[in-house]
Amino acid sequence: MSEKWGAPLVGCQFVLLILLIVGTTWHDLHVAALPFLIASLIMAGWALKVMRLGHFNIRPAVKEGAILVTHGPYRSIRHPMYASILLAGLGLLLITFSWVRLLLFFVLWLILYLKVRIEERLLARHFTDYPAYRKRSGLFFPRLKG
Repeated sequence: MSEKWGAPLVGCQFVLLILLIVGTTWHDLHVAALPFLIASLIMAGWALKVMRLGHFNIRPAVKEGAILVTHGPYRSIRHPMYASILLAGLGLLLITFSWVRLLLFFVLWLILYLKVRIEERLLARHFTDYPAYRKRSGLFFPRLKG
């Protein structure tokens, strides 16, 4: 997938998130959803703190002067912000489940996966140590060590 798809994928990501949020009946908040929503907020906040807001990028692109961040949540997860979106999506899905919302969640996952494919190719081109980092970290969630 080409870099030219980055902006449309970001647009789709936001539309899907808005649809999931707007379609949530908040008065039906389930206790089972809270851990996902809280984990999402913690993950996003931690990733932003480590990355620093000025260096954060929602498009799959490598900014000028970028450095490869491999500490904080990035030590074991290459894309913690995308993971936080998926955790939030799961929480929203648990609050108000429907087959349509499940489909929206899977399309959101697919959009994030396509963004990652573009981003990973760009990062591997830009950072010589990215392949080694990739081997020791998980995509959206930490790798299970057996």
